[in-house]
Amino acid sequence: MLLKSPANPIVCAVPSLWWANRKVYNAAAFIKDDAYRLVFRAIGEDYISRLGMASSSDGVHFNIQELPVFKPVTKFETYGCEDPRITLIDDTYWMTYTAYDGLTARVALTSTRDFISWSERHILFPNWKEGRWVNPKQTVWNKAAAIFPEKISGKYRLFFGDDSIWEAESSDLIHWTAVKQPVLSPRDGYFDSSYIEMGPPPIRVDRGWLIIYHGISGRNDSRVYRLGAAIMDYHNPRITLWRSDLPILEPSELFEKVGKIDIIKGGMAKLRRLDDNDLQVMSQKGKLPQAVFCCGAIKEGDNIKVYYSGSDTVMCLASGSVKGITNTIKNS
Repeated sequence: MLLKSPANPIVCAVPSLWWANRKVYNAAAFIKDDAYRLVFRAIGEDYISRLGMASSSDGVHFNIQELPVFKPVTKFETYGCEDPRITLIDDTYWMTYTAYDGLTARVALTSTRDFISWSERHILFPNWKEGRWVNPKQTVWNKAAAIFPEKISGKYRLFFGDDSIWEAESSDLIHWTAVKQPVLSPRDGYFDSSYIEMGPPPIRVDRGWLIIYHGISGRNDSRVYRLGAAIMDYHNPRITLWRSDLPILEPSELFEKVGKIDIIKGGMAKLRRLDDNDLQVMSQKGKLPQAVFCCGAIKEGDNIKVYYSGSDTVMCLASGSVKGITNTIKNS
């Protein structure tokens, strides 16, 4: 349903940048000042996540700024600021991201107009208890939040989650109340049978809201992250009008199957010790997860550009038509 760019991978780690010389991945995508922009997650020598920016005139060939635009400053993000999603509302860019303190990953929120000055950072759901990802201190993870670009029935909305996908609403974009009943959940027998995770911000299309999400089958060492899609009702985004039976994107290229993927056993600490040969051996033994992962997409007419990471290591591009993605939708 999506055609991968022959230029892939389009953005890679930069050896000369100490903060981005290991991995560049999981980027928000938007257009600003007539240029395509990616705000990406970068891993450097200290293996702490910072966010950088890359710009392009054609959406394919990107130039990376020399310094990060966002980095950890609070105690709840000591180990990194991860996986940004960005939504433009009026003249402000609202950015959700994952704040990681070394034990718990949590949804955080900030905003900016120029990507230089940022508003105060907030943890949105500090007492969340609905997910299955629990750290040794019994704190439940919550992440992968994406804000809708306009109010719905007088409220701002967002979807979040990396087990199921939940909804939250707000009157001011600062204070959010989550609904404990999931909007979307895993499905037995499908590519998203084990758990799902929210992708980029919802995109308004003719039939409602296009939701791109991550579907994962299996929880073992060889699990695979694929992209799925759903259409939610425009007036009530808790109502699902259509959901893809098959993934719209899945790993097929070597750089999507073999890389420095975060979810190996031992996490970042183990990744520090592994070289490319080690990863190849793990892949051959079926002990390396595979992943395409998307935090940003741009709709231009009927065309959609999906910016995704391959194996948590490089940034890639796939594109297609919205009608092509949703060509099996039934009238309702």
